[in-house]
Amino acid sequence: MSSYHFLSLSQLNGVWTIHLKRPEVYNALNAGLIHEIRDVAEKAKASESARVLVITGDGKAFCSGADLKSGASDSDLGAVLRATYNPMILALRGLDKPVIGAINGPAAGAGCSLALACDYIIAKEGAYFAELFVQIGLTLDAGSTAFLMQSLGYHKAFELAATAKKISANEAKVWGLVAEVVSEENWEKRVQTIGDEFAQRPTLALALIKRELQRAHHQDLATVLEMEAEAQRQAGYSKDFKEGVTSFLEKRAPKFVGK
Repeated sequence: MSSYHFLSLSQLNGVWTIHLKRPEVYNALNAGLIHEIRDVAEKAKASESARVLVITGDGKAFCSGADLKSGASDSDLGAVLRATYNPMILALRGLDKPVIGAINGPAAGAGCSLALACDYIIAKEGAYFAELFVQIGLTLDAGSTAFLMQSLGYHKAFELAATAKKISANEAKVWGLVAEVVSEENWEKRVQTIGDEFAQRPTLALALIKRELQRAHHQDLATVLEMEAEAQRQAGYSKDFKEGVTSFLEKRAPKFVGK
């Protein structure tokens, strides 16, 4: 694999794990880190060995958002988003494999967007989520507008965006943003276990689920039903479906290959 400057990438049994490695600035996002996250997502999409991508942070934070101290090379923030953040978020959402957000600490601003771009989110006790954009006179970006609406609905989304309030890991779980909250002592083992569990699932079916859920959000029921039918047709011809049925009938654990 290519060497990275702002993150580390490990690979084990189909689980690719990104560690954001700018702990001195709470893993704030600069152009280099954004590019590297996108690069990993694109490589994972092209790799047959990659079955799940895990994203977590080194140090006390998951990601504190945009690195304001590094300065913006362009006063047109829209151009900055189009060149950096948007391609990264699209690469993660377009990755046809599950992306696990292992939120080890604060996820703030664009770091919150990065967390919410993941498909399955777990959080360490003490972590929190905060959409801080309004504190510096900005609106949501890096996908949070869509992610909050999809997960919470208009009024909760507006509350988080307009007040910049911090949402604890436990609150986020109650609200449905987080699948589970994990203690400090169990954190590393649980992150590894979740990665392994997803790597053993039928990744073709997971890719179809991921794609159709995203498409369904803005579609009428009839269109969704047809989308489901077409996706299920693809899944029905897969080796994983045949293996799933066979293993069920033979009363054994399935061995999925993602095809």
